[in-house]
Parts: sequence; structure tokens; C-alpha cells
Amino acid sequence: MTGLLPTTVATQSQRRPLQEAITGLILFGPVVGVVLGAIAFFDRGVTTLDLILAFVFYVVTGHGLSAGFHRLFTHRSFKAARWVKLTLAVSGSMAFEGSLTGWVANHRRHHAYTDRPGDPHSPYEYGTGPWARVRGALHAHSGWLFEHQATDEARWAPDILRDHDLVVVSKLFPVFCVASLGLPGLIGWAVTGTLAGALGGFIWGGLLRVFLLHQSTFAVNSACHLWGKRPFKTRDGDRATNFAPLAIPAMGDNWHNLHHSLPRLARHGVDRGQLDSTARLIWLLERMGAATDVRWPDRAALDGRRVGLDDVHIARVPA
Repeated sequence: MTGLLPTTVATQSQRRPLQEAITGLILFGPVVGVVLGAIAFFDRGVTTLDLILAFVFYVVTGHGLSAGFHRLFTHRSFKAARWVKLTLAVSGSMAFEGSLTGWVANHRRHHAYTDRPGDPHSPYEYGTGPWARVRGALHAHSGWLFEHQATDEARWAPDILRDHDLVVVSKLFPVFCVASLGLPGLIGWAVTGTLAGALGGFIWGGLLRVFLLHQSTFAVNSACHLWGKRPFKTRDGDRATNFAPLAIPAMGDNWHNLHHSLPRLARHGVDRGQLDSTARLIWLLERMGAATDVRWPDRAALDGRRVGLDDVHIARVPA
């Protein structure tokens, strides 16, 4: 679901060393937060403020990805007021998963070539044998980010490139990364007035939170094409699955089989018990008048895509 740097065919060979270096920093830098968090936990413990900052920044940046980068900008599942568009674009950029333009381009390419040659992160890249599946899972989770795969943004995200607001947000991606780590530290210092409070905010609300969010969204690329259920029809070769354990951390994007069956829907978790906090956020925005033309699922469309209808209970979906 991600692309850590914008890439174009024309400039890829010139930018590849820098791209790999920055990608490595973005991917492995948060791992430092895991180490520091463990050390800090045994040294001073974790404070309530640390956990609040981690939770709030996870929710804000995670929904910036799921509601903004994914459902709004990539799939046009709804239309948003300008303030909503900008808020989701900025918060999604603070998730450390690449510029908006690059993210959208890579994800649209993924849908066009799902689990076939051309898919930037299919776990079936090396085949279907046991060792091939292991290599494929690592490739889909994060290995693909280091491979020479040019995605032409002009081809895959022309609408984003035509939107001046979104072009500016994409160019400011490094600034939002700095803010994503710096703001939790500043809040920690402002609330506690101590260096320890600032460091706790930086570690838990910054580095550790980014690491956890990365793993959740990367797992949609890997786990949600390897394990889980496939109650809805998809194109031949598309092996997207619904992987329930990711429902909360992935904010509903884990209901990946339904998403690949009907990509433009604003709600992915449509059956009873399928949590989808992103759909709830979009619903609230619609009630506020800040989201319009929302593509909610309806029973007829869902029934038409189901593999089987016996003993299936469809959750109430917004109409």
C-alpha cells in the first residue's frame, strides 16, 4: 500500500542511491524507537502521556492513510471539503509512508496488476512453494521498497498532479516527517516541562508509533494476500483476502478481499462484526456535510460479488 518516495521513469536511475538511502532511514529509523522504548520502559517505565501520544498520533496518521491516501485520493470513494482534503493529505503524509503522489501511483498500479507481473508488492513474486512464499512475504511486506521499480506518476496519478493543493503537500513530505516526530516530543515537553517528557513523547508518540503503523499497513500487502478468507469474487489471479486480526490496527483496510472485489466502496468491513473505523470516520464527515457522494455498499452489489450466500449475515451499512 505504500511507496516511500515519489518515482518517475525518467529520473529513477539518477535518484536510486538517494532513494534507497532515504527509504532505509524511514524504514529502519523507527526500529531505533523500539529499542529506545524498551530501554526507557525498564529505566523509567512508560507514562500515561507517552501512551496517549502514541495512540492519538497513530489514530490521526493512520486514518490519514486509510481515509485519505487510500479511500479518498486513490479510489475516489467520496468527495471531501477542501479542509478535509488537506487535513487527510497532511496527516497521511505524517505516517512516514511516502509522498501522497507516489503512494497513490503505486497503489493504483497494485490494483491494475494484482498478484501478476507488474504488481509492485505481490507476495507471489517468486512462486507458490514454501520457500518462495517466505521470500514473497518479505518482498511484499517491505522488500519491494528497495527494488528498482519505477512507477510513472504522470500515468498512474494524473489527477493528483493536477491538484495544486496535493502537489504542494507531496513536495512537503519531508517537512511533515519532521513534524510527525517532533510534535509528540514538543507536546511531551510542554505538558511535563522536562527533557524526560520530551524524550518519551518523541520515542512513543514518534518513532515507536511510526514503526507500529508501518507494520500494520505493510501487513495489508503481505498477510492480506497470503492468509484469511475470500468471500467475494475478484479477478483471476487476484488473491486478496480478509485478514481479521488486522481490523483495529489497519483501521478496516484489512478487509482486503472485499476491497479488491469492489475497490471504490467507502466501507470495506461490510459483514457483521467486521470493524471498520475508517468507514465510521467517513460517515461522520458525511453527517457534518464535509463528505459527499460517498460510495456506500448496498446489498445488491454485495450479493452480486459473493462467492456464496448461505448463512451470511450482512451488517447494516450506511445508505
